Amino acid sequence: MTTVFGRASAAAFAALLLAATPQAAMAQKEQKPPALKLSKPVQSLAAQAQKAQGAGDWAGAVELLKQADAIPNKNADDLYIVNMLTLNSAINLKDNALIEKSLEGAVASGKLPAEDVVKFRRNLGALALQRGDYGKAQAEFEQVLALNPSDAGLLVEIAELQQRQKLPQKSIATLQQAIATQEKTSKADETWYRRALAIAYDSKLPAEIVSTSEALVKAYPSPTNWRDVLIIYRESAKLDDQGNLDVMRLIRANNALTGERDYAEFAETATTRGLPGEAKSVLDEGIAKGALKSTTPFVKELSAVVTPKAAADKAQLNQLEKEARAAANGRSAMGTADANLGFGNWAKAAELYKLALEKGGIDADTANLRLAFTLGNAGDKAGAEAALAKVSGAPRNQLARYYAAWLATKS
Repeated sequence: MTTVFGRASAAAFAALLLAATPQAAMAQKEQKPPALKLSKPVQSLAAQAQKAQGAGDWAGAVELLKQADAIPNKNADDLYIVNMLTLNSAINLKDNALIEKSLEGAVASGKLPAEDVVKFRRNLGALALQRGDYGKAQAEFEQVLALNPSDAGLLVEIAELQQRQKLPQKSIATLQQAIATQEKTSKADETWYRRALAIAYDSKLPAEIVSTSEALVKAYPSPTNWRDVLIIYRESAKLDDQGNLDVMRLIRANNALTGERDYAEFAETATTRGLPGEAKSVLDEGIAKGALKSTTPFVKELSAVVTPKAAADKAQLNQLEKEARAAANGRSAMGTADANLGFGNWAKAAELYKLALEKGGIDADTANLRLAFTLGNAGDKAGAEAALAKVSGAPRNQLARYYAAWLATKS
């Protein structure tokens, strides 16, 4: 005999989705009820169970459905109706174990439409996750993913499960897959990029730190992201003062210096490296932005040192350039280029970095990195890209990649 499974199961299914996975609330829409061919014993008990549910006797319905479930030789429709009605009661009784058992039974019946199999398995994963069974949750989510490989959000959930199981490299790879999947249709969420970087950093995975940090600033080049990425790079690269200056210059170029500590460190490092013009520029900017107070003893003392030195250096730039051009090697040209960079004389600095490279006797990677920075600020993007391509030695080769990401943001 044929009966129709209707509103009770549809309501139950919607309620389950709301309880277990809020993002699936769209499933509240009514579905066309399937026609079922039930065996007589199951049909009788199912009808009694539906009547009990209609009267609000959820527990009584469960007992009737247990009897139906115990009947031997049930057909697929029997299994489907028993589990769907049990699911309805389980939700109202807030019995997660019974909800999970009913979901599994409904899937096993083979009567669910393909789209509902996806939803049910997703809920099974959510319930397993809720009770801390990460292996079961991942297995369910992976089956859902096999049915719907474009579900980037699900990939993110799988990545979190992998991280909870102490599989950071797999987790990062899955997050990167989620980002790539999402980017096919729309921009991936910033938190996915940041999460991948956080896992790489916490797990001390150098290669993954590089790939995830680059991806973050390319997709979301905010000051906060730039500062986080470059501070992480600086910590891992163990740079000297010269390398530290190049990092802080890029942080500043991305408007990512924050607070007294950043400005003070930059100004002090530039002073130590004999660049009073750059130190004064940084102090002035910090004061203008409210990060430094001109009345603070440290700021007053440093300003008193660098202000006259900056004026003296600026007055000597032309003479220093003449000496650099006459020198046997490129060291004087490099120093004079650095001074011009500190004063923001981008075109002249670029000219002198090129001269230093021609004459030799200097670190070519450092010179090409700074040449790219000055050319980028001067508006010669192609020239800057060519200079960055010549930076090959560690640790500046990675810093060059960050400079390339910054360069890509310039018009």
